[in-house]
Amino acid sequence: MDPETMYWDVLVIGTGMGGATLGHALAEAGRRVLFIERGLDLRPEGGQRISGRFVEDIRGFGSRSSTEKNHDLACGGRSTDTIDDMGGGRRSPYVPYVGSGTGGSSALYGMNLERFFPIDFVPGSAFQDRRGSSLPDKWPISYEDLRPWYEQAERLYRVRGTPDALRVGENGAGLFVPPPLSPQSAHLFDALTARGVHPYRAHTASEQVPDCHTCEGYLCPFSCKNDAARICLTPALEQHGAHLLTECTATFLEANRKEVRRVVCSWRGRRIELRAKVVVLAAGALLTPALLLNSRSDSWPTGLANDSDMVGRNLMQHSLDLWVLTKAPKLSENTWNKEIAFNDLYTVGDDKLGTVQAPGPPAPPALLREANFNLWRLLGPLASFAWERFSKQPMFSAILEDLPYPENRVWPRSTEPQENNRLCLRYRVGESELRRRRVFRKALASVLGPFHPIRVFRTGTGDRRPRLGHVCGTCRFGTDPDSSVLDPWNRAHGIANLYVVDGSFFPSSAGTNPSLTIAANALRVARHLTAST
Repeated sequence: MDPETMYWDVLVIGTGMGGATLGHALAEAGRRVLFIERGLDLRPEGGQRISGRFVEDIRGFGSRSSTEKNHDLACGGRSTDTIDDMGGGRRSPYVPYVGSGTGGSSALYGMNLERFFPIDFVPGSAFQDRRGSSLPDKWPISYEDLRPWYEQAERLYRVRGTPDALRVGENGAGLFVPPPLSPQSAHLFDALTARGVHPYRAHTASEQVPDCHTCEGYLCPFSCKNDAARICLTPALEQHGAHLLTECTATFLEANRKEVRRVVCSWRGRRIELRAKVVVLAAGALLTPALLLNSRSDSWPTGLANDSDMVGRNLMQHSLDLWVLTKAPKLSENTWNKEIAFNDLYTVGDDKLGTVQAPGPPAPPALLREANFNLWRLLGPLASFAWERFSKQPMFSAILEDLPYPENRVWPRSTEPQENNRLCLRYRVGESELRRRRVFRKALASVLGPFHPIRVFRTGTGDRRPRLGHVCGTCRFGTDPDSSVLDPWNRAHGIANLYVVDGSFFPSSAGTNPSLTIAANALRVARHLTAST
């Protein structure tokens, strides 16, 4: 196949939750779809991959050359791009923990696929103090608009779990039945219920095969993790005639004031130009705005689709606390421990906080030492012994919603299109996040009190460099072209054939994992495209 000779129905840039889900739906509907992915083909049939462990756990990884480390990171589904953190007033380069390759960050995700709450679609009513933020009163779509697509996405990704009692009117119609709770999780479940908490079976997209280790943060070696590549990309390619170019980086979108004419790419060192009726950006909330800003022209002097000056702005990312329950029953060997979640602290009084859920096994000490909470670095050689102790205890992670601020943003360091993988980023938390984090910690410590919780890991409050968990919001959708980048159907304002379906479109971040909302919205947009093109 020579991709330059084809005039594609749909060109999808990125193969994560948004791109793969939308591309699969359109290919299934008979559209000629081409996926381009800047990373490697990480599917089991795709070639070299590092699965079943964190790359940092490879023997001798720390002493390898930069080139060797980057090779391993790429084979492990990780980005090797350097980001310049500009938040401290000077450039501080680092490589963030972000997915790259087929499946995008879903290849690394912890498989928690939870719906947003109805209140998340009217964020203006949930925050009393939003000074300095650009938080809108409401999304351009409602929860009811997305409800049928949530159910379809849950069925598509084979999400297992039970209904959350705090979600009024939800019956779990799209959920598959989970296996029985492990004895340790059953003990926690009953103890939390006795304290007046409303735990439920966490919604996870996993087949939970024997000896499943959750694979949170790294590639799954089994047919277990229901990520975007396994569920959508591979069937689109093998069953519905779609095509895929890997190691292919989109560098420039050539457009006039009405439409994208062609997409310029670098494919394994070769320049190619691709044409399509519809171009869909799904490269993630960092690279999608960078590509738009690098696509400057006489028609778009400040960047493609950037008349509002909103491209790249309002970057959001969840902060995360990890709590170890020191007095809870120890976990058994190979126990599936992502079983429980609760939302009793999603709102506390007048404050909107976030969800609490059991995570997978903890990251290795080599990764924890890179966290901004200094405990693991201070422990030095004792860190491994401490890790062995707490890794056998049940844990809960607490996700705090952050607000959008225009000054929190990402932009390409260079104006040269071929260098759009080098990014500058500014992200600093506001007073609202700092105060609500204190409220969240105090409330959660009280709820978990009988288990003697210890907070061992944190991100997102005063960090020296953002870890970029659940990054979103850099190309928000809305009804007003002066304050948003996309319209309510995720089409760029004024450009007939350009859509964005990754987490960039969020106008607020909500307080739980965004993946299911990205997938559900991609299905919604796919239906719109099927009907209109």
